[in-house]
Amino acid sequence: MYLPSLIMTFIILTLLMSFVYFYMFARSQERYVRFWGLCWVAYSFSLLFLILYLNMNAIQLMEFRKIFDMANILFLLFGAYAFMHTQIPTYWHRFTLYLAMWLILGIYYRFDLLSIYLPISLYQIIITAMLCHIVYRYWKVPQFEKGLSIAVFILWGAGKAVMSLFEVHYYNLSSLYLMEIIFSNILNFCIFIIYLQKTRTEVAIAERLYRIIAENATDVIFYYTLKPQPAFTYISPSIESLTGYTSDDFYNNPRFYFELVPSEFFDDIKSIFQGTSHYGHDTTFLLLHKNGSTLWGEFNSTVLYEDQEPMAVEGIIRDVTRMKNAENQLRSSKHSRDLLLSYISHELKTPITSILGYVNALNDGTLHQEDEKKAAMEIISSKALTLEHLINDLFQLSKLENNQFSFTFMHFSALELSRQLVHQHLLDIKTAGIKPVIEIDSASLTDINVIVDPKRIDQVFSNIIFNAIKYTKPGDKIKIKFCTDRIAKKYVVSISDTGKGISQEDLPNIFDRFYKSHTPVYNGRESGSGLGLTISREIVTSHGGEISAKSTLGKGSTFTFSIPIYEE
Repeated sequence: MYLPSLIMTFIILTLLMSFVYFYMFARSQERYVRFWGLCWVAYSFSLLFLILYLNMNAIQLMEFRKIFDMANILFLLFGAYAFMHTQIPTYWHRFTLYLAMWLILGIYYRFDLLSIYLPISLYQIIITAMLCHIVYRYWKVPQFEKGLSIAVFILWGAGKAVMSLFEVHYYNLSSLYLMEIIFSNILNFCIFIIYLQKTRTEVAIAERLYRIIAENATDVIFYYTLKPQPAFTYISPSIESLTGYTSDDFYNNPRFYFELVPSEFFDDIKSIFQGTSHYGHDTTFLLLHKNGSTLWGEFNSTVLYEDQEPMAVEGIIRDVTRMKNAENQLRSSKHSRDLLLSYISHELKTPITSILGYVNALNDGTLHQEDEKKAAMEIISSKALTLEHLINDLFQLSKLENNQFSFTFMHFSALELSRQLVHQHLLDIKTAGIKPVIEIDSASLTDINVIVDPKRIDQVFSNIIFNAIKYTKPGDKIKIKFCTDRIAKKYVVSISDTGKGISQEDLPNIFDRFYKSHTPVYNGRESGSGLGLTISREIVTSHGGEISAKSTLGKGSTFTFSIPIYEE
């Protein structure tokens, strides 16, 4: 009675352990773990039939037990296939089904035990051999654990096969049953070790992948603990490329985040790293780079709680400078559009009002003298030309800013270009009663060539010349100089007048669209559209050059533009 009681105790303990393992394995998402969980469910039912047999001594119960023994070792094999991520061959299903049908027929027709148990023993040996082959060839586990697994699987499979044959000839096998149950727990333990090793390996791989991703990401990933002491537990190396500060700077100083922002953002960034921010998950700050430059950074942070107390803050810092600049450009574009509509409505209204007024006067006979009609027609013609110039300027500027403007670039002599520009505008200067002073540095310009669209360069030159004429009184001078820069890399054109000059208030804005100087023009000369210098800047920029202005109010202005010299 002592041995059967001991067997019963071990059976009950093994059943409990088997169901614990199944519960643990069933919660896992891995297929191999689930198969091994089913393996121990099958063995649990096998033990239940063993309990019934020990109490009832009915041999049919042992025969039914063999079905669950087959399922037990079959699920071990399926778990081995799943462990190496290989599809399970369908012949194992057929093999098991045929043998189960043979077993059921044997029970029904009361075959002798050897006829039933011998095929099952062969089945267990074949599966054990395949199981050990898979472990040896394909499992990527340490050699010690691989050898231990093979040894345990051989002892289990071969032991179960031998026990089946012993059961044919012997009925009092209590000692063997006890050994089987003890060994099943050893097998359980072995599988549990494999499971832990696999889990540990997967965790190590996941951690390595996480570090690879974190350390190669352009965004900064950080983990900041609040308790027991505030500290940066992790901050990715990309913090150095973003801010110029190294990860060690943050590890050595838990409050180093104050170095990232101007003083007006101290309270905001402090609330993020204390887990008390009221701004939500995404907050944008102006960040200070170590080299003194600034950029915009977006903080996406999450507070981690334990017992309703903030314990840590994890998050990402992303460079959103481009996005911020795009937003600013969008606002600027909207403002420019509103300004354009306002400007067009204002600039078009004046000439159109004049044209309509004189046309109505001509139609209703208010102007009946020939000289009055002639003067009215001249004004109408002048206002129409003003409208045409305005529309052309707007059209040109729109195409320039959208890179739709076509240029006809050609290889041109700098000396010849200088003479051509002077020739085309010399009469305009003289007609205005202004004395031109022309200085062409032939020595420096000889054999110098530029790649230009001469028609567009003439447009730039014309805009500057006519501005100079508008603000220079008759009898004064306009000086035009053509030369190269000091290192002979640029072709330089400079136009200086002795007119009214431009105030320091207006000077920074003169190349802006629609901007008009507050300096009045001389009597009889019309003010421009406010687009000429803007168009000139776009044309010069398209040539790879630069344009600038210097002025002293009451003494005159100097406009200079330069174009790169062509080098063969």
